[in-house]
Amino acid sequence: MLEPKVWREAATQVFFALGLGFGGVIAFSSYNKRDNNCHFDAVLVSFINFFTSVLATLVVFAVLGFKANIVNEKCISQNSEMILKLLKMGNISWDVIPHHINLSAVTVEDYRLVYDIIQKVKEEEFAVLHLNACQIEDELNKAVQGTGLAFIAFTEAMTHFPASPFWSVMFFLMLINLGLGSMFGTIEGIITPIVDTFKVRKEILTVICCLLAFCIGLIFVQRSGNYFVTMFDDYSATLPLLIVVILENIAVSFVYGIDKFIEDLTDMLGFAPSKYYYYMWKYISPLMLLTLLVASIVNMGLSPPGYNAWIKEKRGRVLKEPLNLEGDDASLIHGKIPSEMSSPNFGKNIYRKQSGSPTLDTAPNGRYGIGYLMADMPDMPESDL
Repeated sequence: MLEPKVWREAATQVFFALGLGFGGVIAFSSYNKRDNNCHFDAVLVSFINFFTSVLATLVVFAVLGFKANIVNEKCISQNSEMILKLLKMGNISWDVIPHHINLSAVTVEDYRLVYDIIQKVKEEEFAVLHLNACQIEDELNKAVQGTGLAFIAFTEAMTHFPASPFWSVMFFLMLINLGLGSMFGTIEGIITPIVDTFKVRKEILTVICCLLAFCIGLIFVQRSGNYFVTMFDDYSATLPLLIVVILENIAVSFVYGIDKFIEDLTDMLGFAPSKYYYYMWKYISPLMLLTLLVASIVNMGLSPPGYNAWIKEKRGRVLKEPLNLEGDDASLIHGKIPSEMSSPNFGKNIYRKQSGSPTLDTAPNGRYGIGYLMADMPDMPESDL
């Protein structure tokens, strides 16, 4: 919660949800009548967006919880079978297993009890048994974000739903409609000012804009497209949008004049807006947005930009070393097994400078900076990126 990146992405989510900074809202509102109650429209849209976000949150975490429960049950089943094999082989004595527990149909509580008992009895030899704790909290803590949430986590969860083909079709139809609906506002924000200014034919301009966007979008469907998606999402869709909104706020409040803007609203609505809007538009909003912008720029300056890259020979995520390093002069970072690799954003204390460096160095933004090398992970599939 104390990281500027979290608040910047939260602000970006609000901008995307309400269409702020894209020009689509302004373009649509230009078709309204002069005496339209824009105050009621703004409040209504904000409340609808708020309740839609709450509903989406409930659905997302319900699906992720369902997926975590399925994965945890599978983990318990596999480890219970492993315990039975160890019991038959004599590695574990039957005496340590409580008599009321049936390992062929064990519950979560019973498995946890058996796991704790075996861990205490086989304290020194426990590591070689390769038993998993199978805690649902561990699965829930595996952060999934971006494209991985929609196309991996949700897709995997829906394979366990009743009538899964139906829900899969409905889910991807929803994604298509969501993308089309978002593009309507974005394209309208581009087309409307050009048509109003230069009086060109709207149909021709629409076709040109769509074809141009289609050609630019082709870079995202290459084999390296995921890297472009990550770079665009991190550096093209968040910070520039924040700057645009700040400039719009300053233009209305200080360049055009907040008093004159309030007078225009009073003339249109027939009543004066609350003083709450005056102080929010002129003081609080610009101050909060500028604070967030400065904090984001400082944070980006302190942590070098980077991204996860896949190297086939190493079967792991790496980033090229600086030019002044030769051979294997950079030491490997602490690796994790695939089941622990919950997200591309790794925690702290997993980055190490070149050999001989007296201190450890961490990347605050959770990404690999120049000079850091990922440990060789032979079992890490490329799909985990």
